[in-house]
Amino acid sequence: RIGARCVLYPNVVVEPHATIGEDSVLYPGAVVGHHCVLGRRVIVHGATVLGADGFGFHDAPGRRMKVPQIGTVEIGDDVEIGAGCTIDRATIETTSVGEHTKIDDQVHVGHNCRIGRYVYVAGNSALGGSVVVEDGAMISGMVCILDHVRLARGSMVMGVSGLVRDTEPGTAYFGTPARPARQTHRINA
Repeated sequence: RIGARCVLYPNVVVEPHATIGEDSVLYPGAVVGHHCVLGRRVIVHGATVLGADGFGFHDAPGRRMKVPQIGTVEIGDDVEIGAGCTIDRATIETTSVGEHTKIDDQVHVGHNCRIGRYVYVAGNSALGGSVVVEDGAMISGMVCILDHVRLARGSMVMGVSGLVRDTEPGTAYFGTPARPARQTHRINA
């Protein structure tokens, strides 16, 4: 289903059973995978893929088996997703992005991630599978977040950091591994 007043530029792919809310804009080469849901007024820039298979494999002696990725992606209202991004579908349930969130170019969001409302994710960042980003958090450029980590409400990961553990609300983190920024700055001094 494609809502009223949507604009789909050339080479946009909308797979079966996908839903695009009214007044949304998909730029050239964007892909909306099967059963994915986009809210109202969503902007998806060129060459972004929503609903690619997550990184799910099972190794057995002598062979590697792909785990079926049968979940979906849900994007809230008023979200903007930059060019060249990938948001993987969940293994079983839903990978989600909350309302008013802004994702910069070349960001990877792994399967089963839950990104809250009013979040900023800057370019070249990667979120491993099952990461939770709570409302109002900020992820600066070139940040890597390990799978199953929770970024607390209003916290921030500064650029070129590697986050490997949960954060505290309203706290800035920096470094690899990322620590509270004040602690990292003291160590570096």
